[in-house]
Amino acid sequence: MNLKSRAQWIAWGREELQKVPTAQPQAEAEFLLAAALQTSRTRVLAFSAQLVETAEAEQFCNFIEKKKSGMPVAYITGETDFCSLTLRCDARALAPRPETEELVEYCAKLFEKGADPAILDLCTGSGCIALALAAKFPRARVTAVDISPEALSLAQENARLSKLQEKVTFIQSNLFEEVSGSFDLIVSNPPYIPTADMATLSPEVRQEPHLALDGGEDGLDIVRQIVQLAGDYLNPYGTLALEIGMGEAPAVCALFDPSQWEGGIKKDFAGIDRFIFARRKF
Repeated sequence: MNLKSRAQWIAWGREELQKVPTAQPQAEAEFLLAAALQTSRTRVLAFSAQLVETAEAEQFCNFIEKKKSGMPVAYITGETDFCSLTLRCDARALAPRPETEELVEYCAKLFEKGADPAILDLCTGSGCIALALAAKFPRARVTAVDISPEALSLAQENARLSKLQEKVTFIQSNLFEEVSGSFDLIVSNPPYIPTADMATLSPEVRQEPHLALDGGEDGLDIVRQIVQLAGDYLNPYGTLALEIGMGEAPAVCALFDPSQWEGGIKKDFAGIDRFIFARRKF
């Protein structure tokens, strides 16, 4: 294999990914080359004329083939950045999304710096929300719940890697079944894709756990259960925060009894109604 520069390999990787196609071929080629070189994307771009050794080039080609097969970039590299944390990623849980970082930032604005809220993260998956909030509020009491033992094992690994294992309690539970106590914030990025839409998802998303994606016939099976029970686990004036799918906001808002809840919809960076924040009135 002839030695090529980083810039040449990125260009090749971009062209290969454009054949699939994929959403961001340039950025994905850059991330994958950085992973093959075990360096940062910034350094790859800063020293783009540097030649790539044969073993690293072969690793990059392997990564590109995996991406062309539909494997998520985070699964290929084995990690992703989320709210200033570096988290391990694999097929045990969804790869954290940028939209969910926005959910964390909205949640963080509910509390003053140095606050000690009790927080419950339902459907924790990789643990990204629970760990990000534990990092932002070192005095918080954070509980992370998932029905999947595989997802919980990944979340616990991420807690150890982030040195937050003493800050978060992990519980295997079907939503609230094994949960006790009350909370100032209940937050969740639950499954919310309608079952009929699962077959239309991209090959990349279809490689992620269906348990974390399939929300039932209308996408709201899990959301409906959370809304129905959350009031029993919230402190007075506590908040329920949910990430939801595109177009689901009206149906989700209709689940809340206005005599008991107040709040509304927040948009993501793309202007989509993505989050519901509802506060108990008493």
